[in-house]
Amino acid sequence: MSLLKVGNRALEIRIAESAPRRLRRFVARLADTDLPTMPTGQVMQVRGGNQTRLTVDVDRGEVLLELAANLLGDPATLEIGVLQAAARSVAVMRDGELALLHGSAVTADGGRSAIAVLDGGRGQGKTSLALGVAAREGSLLVDEFAFTVFPGGQPCVVPMPTLPWHVRADMAPLLAPHATEQLLYAVDLPAPATGGHRPLPLSLIVIPDHGLAPGELREPPAPAARDLLRAAVNDHEAKLRDPTLDHVSIFSSADDVTISSSLPASNSGENALDALAAVPVLRVGIGKPDDLPTSVSSVIRRIGGAS
Repeated sequence: MSLLKVGNRALEIRIAESAPRRLRRFVARLADTDLPTMPTGQVMQVRGGNQTRLTVDVDRGEVLLELAANLLGDPATLEIGVLQAAARSVAVMRDGELALLHGSAVTADGGRSAIAVLDGGRGQGKTSLALGVAAREGSLLVDEFAFTVFPGGQPCVVPMPTLPWHVRADMAPLLAPHATEQLLYAVDLPAPATGGHRPLPLSLIVIPDHGLAPGELREPPAPAARDLLRAAVNDHEAKLRDPTLDHVSIFSSADDVTISSSLPASNSGENALDALAAVPVLRVGIGKPDDLPTSVSSVIRRIGGAS
């Protein structure tokens, strides 16, 4: 049994024995073997089908991912697609206390808090910047799927040490020169991974911005910061509903995804935005791969100045 654990919740992933061996190994690797087995009412079945389709039954906590045979020629895309389906399904079956942010996160302050590097709707650079910061100060928490809880209204990032990091091909020579795969795990990367599982309070949010000079820092006022954060809060659910928004997807159109039953009417997204906007938000200029050290140094100096 493979459990994708998010804080005190878990999704059991059951993959057919007929699935490619590499994909079965990938699903097994998503499970955190250091944690005791826990009961879960949410199950995701992964099996073959005539068409690649995803069905999410919110009320019953059941997910069915059917994979067409023509996907098997691109293992990395297939693995990314399974991870996207699992993480996003957990998020839409939420109880209002869990948000899935689009971005990466690393530890700060000696492991007592977290820094999130989120998508502000302005392009790439999240993973690269997070890896660069962690290599100099901190540990890896999570890439791309930054689950966040809000105890007492305080945003806290959930460590996901079993999830892989997707390093861009042009950044790999700088960040992981010996890498041969698209998806890398903590053991493949120069920055250490946190050994803990406790959600860490978010002390700073960084948004890479190609519109600024590399290393340039700007702290937007609260209303503008809230608008910048909207993409990070909404991206994953939007891409679940319409896979054509993804850069990498195993689906062809929104018709390939069915979310049965209406999602609970709530203002959880707006509440998450309110809580996140109370955290210091920083735009940082990021450019070409050779510019990354400049951007990382600027963020490190800002962290030092804020501590």
